Amino acid sequence: MLAQAPARPPCLHAAQSRRALLARSSRPLRSRTAALYVTASASHLPPKPSVRIASGPSAAPAGSQPVWLYHTLEVPRTAPGISLVDITPQLRELVAQSGLAEGTVHVLSRHTTTALAINESEERLLDDVRQFLSKLAPASDPYLHNDLHLRPAPEDWPGGWAAWAAQEPRNAHSHLLSMLLGNTLAVPVTGGRLALGTWQSVLLVELDGPRPRTVGVQLAGLVPGAGSGAGAARD
Repeated sequence: MLAQAPARPPCLHAAQSRRALLARSSRPLRSRTAALYVTASASHLPPKPSVRIASGPSAAPAGSQPVWLYHTLEVPRTAPGISLVDITPQLRELVAQSGLAEGTVHVLSRHTTTALAINESEERLLDDVRQFLSKLAPASDPYLHNDLHLRPAPEDWPGGWAAWAAQEPRNAHSHLLSMLLGNTLAVPVTGGRLALGTWQSVLLVELDGPRPRTVGVQLAGLVPGAGSGAGAARD
């Protein structure tokens, strides 16, 4: 008579049964869930927008020559706090004076508490921008940069630390906003005009006024040669 194998303890048998059940049920469940997820995601994807090239490449003027010109725009005094200055008319004037036909206007905000933006220059919208930026980085919040008593004065500052601290603004919020908004822009020029949209303007964003400010502008591209009609008109 064959000896019977010892019976497994009930607790061990139950544990093994649960593990086997979980192993069998988990595989189909994961695959079904993954399939449902993929199907649902694919069915709710928005249609891809159609994009086409609306115009061909602009032609270089006959006998054109390259040009690189640098100018500085000056704002003698900005408004207090946060303000926006539309510099689009000045940029258009520089393009017209240079005779630039095809190229780019590069604009640089030359301060750590100003910025540049392209948007609509509508007065009530500009008020909205001012209020939004004030909430985004409140001037009254605590900032390490504003702890002047913990900062050393620049070397050889006339009058030492006291003189430096007396004129140093507590403007950390302005620096942060400048970093978020950016300090450079590039605007294409084609056909002798800035290729801005209908409602677009180039705006200097003052974040710590009132102050005198400067903006660097470089025009790079092609101007018609001296023998062309456009060149003769500029002489």
